[in-house]
Amino acid sequence: MICNDKQKAEKQHVDFILSGGTVVTMDTSRRIICDGAVAILGEKIIGVGSKQEIEGHYVCDNIINCTHKIIMPGLVDAHGHAGHALFKGIGSDTPSLWMDIATPTYHHFTTDEYWLKESRVAALERLRMGVTCGVSVISSAQRSDDPVFAGNCVQGYAEVGIRNIVAVGPSNPPFPRKFSRIVNGKRIEKEYTFDELMAGAEAAIDQWNHSANDRIRVFIAPFVLLTSIFGSGSSAADVAVKLTDHDRYMMKRVRQVAAKYKTRIHTEAFGGMIRLASQCDDALLGPDVHLQHCTGISFEEAMILAKTKTNVTSTPGVGQSSGRCPIPELIELGCNVAVTTDGNSPRTSFDLFRAAHKTQLIQRMLLHDECVLPTGKLLEMITIDAAKAVGWDDEIGSLELGKKADVIIVDAFQPHLMPELLPVHRLIQRAVGQDVETVFVDGKPVMLNRKVLTVDEKSMLLDGHREIMETIKRAGLEKHLNLAETFWGHSEGWLDENRVDFSQLISRP
Repeated sequence: MICNDKQKAEKQHVDFILSGGTVVTMDTSRRIICDGAVAILGEKIIGVGSKQEIEGHYVCDNIINCTHKIIMPGLVDAHGHAGHALFKGIGSDTPSLWMDIATPTYHHFTTDEYWLKESRVAALERLRMGVTCGVSVISSAQRSDDPVFAGNCVQGYAEVGIRNIVAVGPSNPPFPRKFSRIVNGKRIEKEYTFDELMAGAEAAIDQWNHSANDRIRVFIAPFVLLTSIFGSGSSAADVAVKLTDHDRYMMKRVRQVAAKYKTRIHTEAFGGMIRLASQCDDALLGPDVHLQHCTGISFEEAMILAKTKTNVTSTPGVGQSSGRCPIPELIELGCNVAVTTDGNSPRTSFDLFRAAHKTQLIQRMLLHDECVLPTGKLLEMITIDAAKAVGWDDEIGSLELGKKADVIIVDAFQPHLMPELLPVHRLIQRAVGQDVETVFVDGKPVMLNRKVLTVDEKSMLLDGHREIMETIKRAGLEKHLNLAETFWGHSEGWLDENRVDFSQLISRP
């Protein structure tokens, strides 16, 4: 459409128009608009409709041609871990003991700067995967002895320019618990009580919640829902039998901090925990909570989650085979469930498209039903449902008038995404994060045609690599870079050496 100067003057001027693509809105009607467009003014979306409609109402100097492309809301990754972006691969050949490798390293051998350099790399990876909002749990088993770690995580994401939810809280008993700081190249170890760890978490929330123009939020996040039973998997009914005094005290203190700062609660939960936690007046259950994993839970526990309107987030992985998260059943009961990456170490990425696809495959395989979790539901689970899980669906997760302009453009004109039919099927079944071409956050282009606009990406990647190499040396992790004798030519990989010395373990979750 060609407009004369008078016609242009009558139109509303906007900052950007994304025009001519297939718009997957994820709005309440789940509209899919062929040859559609999105108008952006400031931080917000002010127009969603056909190309003819949008270009008829708005005018701007920045019209992005989205022909053969998919315009959709930015992806929301409701659970991942700070620390992992520089730790990828380390210990991946020792999966049974991975936590025994990663947790002591995070708690005792990382510099303060590690958490800044790692968060930059993590934010860049998420950005390139189309994730405009992600959750970052500080380390693999929580670390809140000092707010500097959360603060450096905040800074890295703020620099790159995407949204981040820093999840900070206390680790598990026993207390006092040891943590170390690296000062002038030397490791200085100190013991911390539970209350001191809670104070560190509270300080982080006080300083950084709603910072960076509200692109950063900070949740209170204890390592797991209960501290008295196994913290990394389900516990049998004859083991998960009674709440301890510390369980009750921990939940009460978390509730107090959440209420004081009007923030949300995030933690991990496994079979047995939900049933026990529900017996506490201060249970970490409810619409202001999202629980990660929920593998091995009973039907009774699924009913508790539904009744309390607790949000659930789940990650695909081999752990589902021994204790499935009953995603279809939870959805049928009325639970809000989102798919997460749990990224990004030791063997996963921040690719939410792949996580959604793998979730579908795993649930269908375990249930022997090829019809569960249709592709449309899976796209909801990494956009609007995930935004609801983190309590941000009023502003992000869909392309609707008045919402924040967190928008991604997927290059759909590629062999693996042809033919140009059924856009949602293409996204879930065949797309990968690297297909995301352009990313807007808060109405600003953060990546355009695969070029990051906000930071010097190359220097940040090199800086991160140097940091992890120094950390590997400091923590004595060189052996984990060696290939096992069974790496090539064997049907099963196994080690002929102990790569973890249990007598030397410093910190365990």
